[in-house]
Amino acid sequence: MTTSDRRELDRLARPQAGIVTRATLLGAGWSRSGLDRATASAQLFPVAKGVYRTAGTPWRPPATHHAALAAAGAGAALARRSAAEVLGLLDARQAPHHLVIPHCRRPPVVPARLATVTRSRTLRPEEVVEVSGLRTTSAARTLLDLAPCTSAERLAELAVAAIRLRHCGLDELDEVLALHPGARGRTRLRTAVLLLGDDGAGARAEVEIAAVAALLEAGLPRPEIAFRVRDGNGHLIAEVDLAYPMRRLAVEIDGYRWHSTPARKRADESRQNRLILAGWTVLRFSAEVVRRTPYALVDAVAQALASELSGG
Repeated sequence: MTTSDRRELDRLARPQAGIVTRATLLGAGWSRSGLDRATASAQLFPVAKGVYRTAGTPWRPPATHHAALAAAGAGAALARRSAAEVLGLLDARQAPHHLVIPHCRRPPVVPARLATVTRSRTLRPEEVVEVSGLRTTSAARTLLDLAPCTSAERLAELAVAAIRLRHCGLDELDEVLALHPGARGRTRLRTAVLLLGDDGAGARAEVEIAAVAALLEAGLPRPEIAFRVRDGNGHLIAEVDLAYPMRRLAVEIDGYRWHSTPARKRADESRQNRLILAGWTVLRFSAEVVRRTPYALVDAVAQALASELSGG
């Protein structure tokens, strides 16, 4: 291959993270013999019928996402966990990925090591979006598809992430539930939406939803999420992760990422002092405690609420 050929190949493959199809190359003026020479000289590596990886392209997402979609052809979209990865809700994993195509399409031949493909009678055109050049099911539809094998608590956490990333809102979750009354896992996603409540979209981290779920499961009252504490003049004192305003009880959850710097720690201390001076009780837990030993959170909150009720 000449230097200009390599540049042209890079130009064609770059938008797909180093993946290019035979049809694209032929459409750009490549000859079949030129394509064969590029393969023989290890400038192109076949990954599926008519789909190639260019030399130097790491075989990991997003290249594998693009390759799976290219192999499946028109109308295919990443779905379930693969869609959640592209949407930024879950960490990306290596292939095989999961794809969905309209039921009217004939199932494509895709290598099992690359992807599994299912056909759907219920996938609506508006439930497919494009993210970073990849066709994927929408966030709301993705959560519905994940629901049969995901707990309501985890679905609520993923929904918070989707809302924070502006992929969807609570209204879109309600809409997808209404549009698919017979979907498997629908009840579980509905439970997740109820767990979020009207204020769940304001959660700053998914672990806050895990904390709410633990408290509710223990039979404790539901705290308010992302509650803003104000003084008598209406001036903002602090925004707390979870709160029982009538008891002046705040529950703060510290994730290592957001609370590990000296500046962040000083800000947390200042905010906690303001809350205490305003007459609030502040309980603080690490995200690790909430995840691994939620009973510690539950016991402390239960004691604090009982103390407030007894006037202690």
